[in-house]
Amino acid sequence: MLRSLYSGISGMKNFQTKLDVIGNNIANVNTYGFKKSRVTFSDLVSQQIAGAAGATQTSAGTNPQQIGLGAQISSIDTIHSAGATQTTSRTLDLALSGDGFFPVGTITDLSRVNIDQGNQIGNNRIIGAIDGAVDMNYTRAGNLYLDDKGYLVTADGMYVIGEAGEKTVPSDQAIQKSQDGLNAINNFSTPYGNMMTSLEDISKQANELMNAYQEYNDAVNNYTENETGTTGPLYNAMVSARSALNTIIGQYNTTQTSFNTDATGFRTSVTNLTGDIASFNAAQPVGTIVKEVNTTINQLTGTFQNVTGNTEVTDAVLSTLNDKISTLNNYMIDLEKIGQSVMNFEGLAEDLQKPQFSNKLSGEAGLIQIPLDAQSFSIGSDGTVTFVNAKGELNIAGQVRVATFSNSSGLEKVGGNLFKQSANSGSIDKNNNGIQLDELSVAGEDGVASIVAGALEMSNVDLSEEFTEMIVAQRAFQSNTKIITTSDEILQELMGLKR
Repeated sequence: MLRSLYSGISGMKNFQTKLDVIGNNIANVNTYGFKKSRVTFSDLVSQQIAGAAGATQTSAGTNPQQIGLGAQISSIDTIHSAGATQTTSRTLDLALSGDGFFPVGTITDLSRVNIDQGNQIGNNRIIGAIDGAVDMNYTRAGNLYLDDKGYLVTADGMYVIGEAGEKTVPSDQAIQKSQDGLNAINNFSTPYGNMMTSLEDISKQANELMNAYQEYNDAVNNYTENETGTTGPLYNAMVSARSALNTIIGQYNTTQTSFNTDATGFRTSVTNLTGDIASFNAAQPVGTIVKEVNTTINQLTGTFQNVTGNTEVTDAVLSTLNDKISTLNNYMIDLEKIGQSVMNFEGLAEDLQKPQFSNKLSGEAGLIQIPLDAQSFSIGSDGTVTFVNAKGELNIAGQVRVATFSNSSGLEKVGGNLFKQSANSGSIDKNNNGIQLDELSVAGEDGVASIVAGALEMSNVDLSEEFTEMIVAQRAFQSNTKIITTSDEILQELMGLKR
C-alpha cells in the first residue's frame, strides 16, 4: 500500500483536532475569563531510503534520502494573553489587570476551617496550610456572589480564598450577659405595653371629656339666652348634652382606675429594669454603659362628678381637666423616651451575641465574609473588602489574594472557568510545607495583577483569527483527502494491469 495514504490520514486527524480546538474557542467567545487554545504540529518519523555519504577525494558527499510518514500533534497550547475588560458596575464583579488568578476552592477538611455553621459562629480562618483544608482551583472569571451567610463565592459555590478579616467570636460570658439583658427586656415588655395602652386610653377619654364639657356649656348658654321652659328643642338639646357628658365622666373615672393599676405595676417594672441594667453594666465583658431608665409616670388622683341642673361646668373643673390632659401628654413623651432607651439597650444586648469585625486584617489565611446586615461594601484595587456595618462603622471583611505561576500555560483546564496546578505549571508552595498566606500575592504589588472592581475580563478569543484558522484547517483537511483519493486512483490503475 502507498505511504501517502497514511500520511493523508494523519493529516486529516490532525486538522480535525485543530477544528475541534477552534470550535471550542468560538463556543467560548463570550465566556468571562476564558483563555483560547491553539494547536501546533510536528512531522512523524521519516523512513530512511539512503543514508548520507561523506565526500571522498574523487566525489562530493551526498545527502540522506528520507520519506516522511505524516504529521502529528506537537502541542495544544493555552494562550494566557489578557482579554478586554468589560465594565459592569456590579460591586462583586472583579477583573484582573495583569498576571495572576483568583484562588478559589471547596473545603475538604471542615475541622481546619473555622467557618459559620448553623448556629455556630467561626472566625473564618484556615488552620495550617491552605491546600490541606481546601481543594484549590484558580480562575480569571471574577463574577462573584454572596452565599446565605455572606461568604464571597464563585457562581459554582466555591469559596474565594484570601486573608480573613479580624472577626471576634462572642465569648460564653458575652452570650450569657446578652441573654440576661434580653430576659430583663422581655420581663419589662408586658408592663410597658400595658402602660402604653392605658395611657392612650385615658388620654383619649380625657380629650373626649373636655369636648363633652364644652358641648354641654354651649348647650346651656344657647338655652339660657334663647328659650325658657322645659319643652323646647334647646332644653332637650341641653339635657341630651348633659346625659352624654355624664356617660363620658363615668367612662373616664373607670379608665382612670385601670390606669392607676397599670401605673403601679409599671413603676415597679421600671425599678426592676433599672436594677437589671446596673447588673448588665457590671457584668463581663464590660462595654458600653447603658443608662438607667427613669420615669415620672404617677397615678392620677381625683374623679369628676356627674353634672346636674342647668348650670355651666365651672372653670375650676375645666382647669383641673386641662391640667390632667397636659400631664398625660408629658407622660406620653416620657414613655416614648423610655421605649427608645429600652430599644437601645436591646440593640447592645443583641450585639453581644453577634461576631464583631474591626478595621484590620487578621494576618491569617481564610474566607471572606460580609455580614448580611451591612449597609454597603466595596472592593479595592488591592483586593481589600470593606463594608459599612449596621451602626455605620467602616470594617474590613478580608482581602482577596492573587495566585501566580511560573508557567501559566502549564495549568490544566478543569471546566467551569477553572484551572488546576499541574506538574509543569510551577507550584505556589515554594517551601514544600503547603500553601501559606504569604505565598498568595497582594494584588497590585511586585508585578502582580491589580483588581478592577465593577468589571469582568472577557474571553481573549479573536473571531477574525479563529475564522481565518478555520479556513486554513478546512483547506488543509481537503488537501489531505485529495492525497488519499489520488493514491486510490493510482492503486486502481495498478489493479487494471491485471486485465
